[in-house]
Amino acid sequence: MWAVNWHVYHLTNSSFMVGLLAGIRILPLVIFSLLGGVVADHHDRRRILIFTQTCMAVVALIIAAVTWFGFAHTWLLFTLVTLNVVPMAFNNPARQALMPGLVPKGIFPNAASVNGIQWRLSDILGPALAGLLIGLPLGPLGGLTLCYAVNAISFIAMIYAVWILPSRPLEEARDKLTMPMVLESIREGLRFVWRKPILRHTMVVDFWATLLSGAEALLPAFAVILKLGPAGYGLLAASSGAGALVAASVLAWIPPIKKQGRWVLTMVGFYGLFTIFFGVSPNLATAMIFLAATGAADMISTVLRQTIRQLATPDQIRGRMSATSMIFNIAGPRLGDLEAGAVAGLIGERLSVVTGGVGCLIVAVYYGWRARELRNYEYESEPQPASQ
Repeated sequence: MWAVNWHVYHLTNSSFMVGLLAGIRILPLVIFSLLGGVVADHHDRRRILIFTQTCMAVVALIIAAVTWFGFAHTWLLFTLVTLNVVPMAFNNPARQALMPGLVPKGIFPNAASVNGIQWRLSDILGPALAGLLIGLPLGPLGGLTLCYAVNAISFIAMIYAVWILPSRPLEEARDKLTMPMVLESIREGLRFVWRKPILRHTMVVDFWATLLSGAEALLPAFAVILKLGPAGYGLLAASSGAGALVAASVLAWIPPIKKQGRWVLTMVGFYGLFTIFFGVSPNLATAMIFLAATGAADMISTVLRQTIRQLATPDQIRGRMSATSMIFNIAGPRLGDLEAGAVAGLIGERLSVVTGGVGCLIVAVYYGWRARELRNYEYESEPQPASQ
């Protein structure tokens, strides 16, 4: 992802084009995620993951090949990145729906934090490694090609990890899917989320916060503003993940947080505030600090929102709920990249980030006032049996 953003920015010299790269994935994401949720509720989620991860690895290999042979024009990168949305849309609901069955419910918040640690560790190592590989003296496209190739090879680890999991049959038998059943299942999932205020609020708050405050598409431009090379760009991109990793590590070991809804809203507010500070950062050090702070706030909010959603949803509909959640989780940041790039074209990258942070603060205050179910939500964890 970080290599493609860098690639597109230096092909076009436009933050808007980087934002557009994120925005064009929204429509296929919405269409296929809803279908992916239905599939995740009717088939072995482990097999779905193996198949989708293999498909994404193939797309990654194609991107590496076209870059090596000099065919990676902007339109082709856009096409391949959009194509990758299809297996991703089936992968994510199955992956999210599989997780609650791996640990007892009482310690799921801690397990979600452990999951967040590996997720955010990749957010640190990925962009940092991308920056180093892009900057290697291998010719104009050699570093990018190597980066894409390493990404493709890395899928082997995920496929192997899922392969060695024991097969987990569905908790109850499901009828064979037909098209009318698929459409009805999608409607049932959407109705379930819409009629459950706590689920609806966690998704909508996340969507608006990331739509207004997202700034990933502007990082290549900020690397130029702050006079950084590829390695500096990698450090900038890794900063958010570093802060999130620290937050996830702390959450994994402390007792589950009480008054989860109130903490979600508070962290959304801090996310917007630290985004504003990042927007006015004068150098790499301060930019990294405030990006790390945004990552920590987002991580705490994400773990709590994930816990609320998964534990408030029965297993037989969890895949569809996860698909709906994924639409909000991914559409918000991707549309946010598009919005940030478009606004940056009008008023500049710094003001684009600052105004987005202000908008995120407004979202936190508004939903803190209006979303009573979220503000007052608290899940009481189940007591754990004594150790044997």
